[in-house]
Amino acid sequence: MLPGALAGWSFGALSDRFGARRVAIVGLLVAAIASFASGYSNSFATLVTLRVVEGVGYSLLVIAGTVLVAESLPGRSALALSIWSSFAPIGFALGQWGAAFAANDAPLSTLGPAHAVVLAAAALALRLCVAPSAERRSRGSSWGVVRQAPASRTALAFGATCAVILAAVAVTPVALAARSGLSVAQIASLTALAALPAIVGRIAPGWLLERGMTPLTVFVLAALVAAVSIAGAFAAPLWPALALFLVFQIAAGILPGLLSAMMPRVAPPGELGSFSGICTQTINVGNLLGPPLALAAYAAAGTGAALALLVGLLAASVVAIAGLGVYRRRLSEAAG
Repeated sequence: MLPGALAGWSFGALSDRFGARRVAIVGLLVAAIASFASGYSNSFATLVTLRVVEGVGYSLLVIAGTVLVAESLPGRSALALSIWSSFAPIGFALGQWGAAFAANDAPLSTLGPAHAVVLAAAALALRLCVAPSAERRSRGSSWGVVRQAPASRTALAFGATCAVILAAVAVTPVALAARSGLSVAQIASLTALAALPAIVGRIAPGWLLERGMTPLTVFVLAALVAAVSIAGAFAAPLWPALALFLVFQIAAGILPGLLSAMMPRVAPPGELGSFSGICTQTINVGNLLGPPLALAAYAAAGTGAALALLVGLLAASVVAIAGLGVYRRRLSEAAG
């Protein structure tokens, strides 16, 4: 996450300048090379360095991929982008299974090259199957994005939303383990299953928007359900708590899915790549800061402090976009 947190903004400008397809292919190849080399790294420092390089490729792919999806399906971009955003919970679930596989003595020399082959194949498929006709050739400046309130506040909402999702994933197992008698590892394996239903939360916003709900209505309702369910998860016995945490994951997943769906209507003209980059940057900053903040609050003052932090981040997300007119109009009106 570190490269995206530090340079997502700049990576986004590259998509506007050189074209999203080209940047996505470069991202896939950079990640493939780093992943292949990681299979043969002989020190932890080398492995960490290669992971950072892989993160550069990942950030380029995610940022440019958003532009490609929006430009390839302009008439259904809301639904397409909310589906595209589901790569996060899908990746989380695959990561859990991959970690379990690796823990069974699977050598890194097998995992790294295998991952590299998948990434290289994806780059080839993108090169052969996606036309470059929609690529932009702007000067690549991204300063205009932060000067526009809808874009900058949407990016901040992305950051706060993703911070609360990952913070809850980090602190909930610790809080539940403290009173259930199970280990943190055992609870974590159970809460990881909530990543799969969270995919529904990512896809739902595009479907709801296309059926006439306003973005702000979807956003507020999802945030309320997420706040109530995570509060209940912190107070209930183990199995009801896990059920409520699953509800939280679905409701919280609606928020980034909705923000993804609205990106083409919020981004300044000709700067969707830069806007995607800024959103990726705030997402990664939120992902990096959310878990340690939540765990520190829990360690310092217990469950109540951690819950206050999570609910506060949800409230910050709502406040960031509540006053923006584009979120108060139905999708058809925003498009007009």
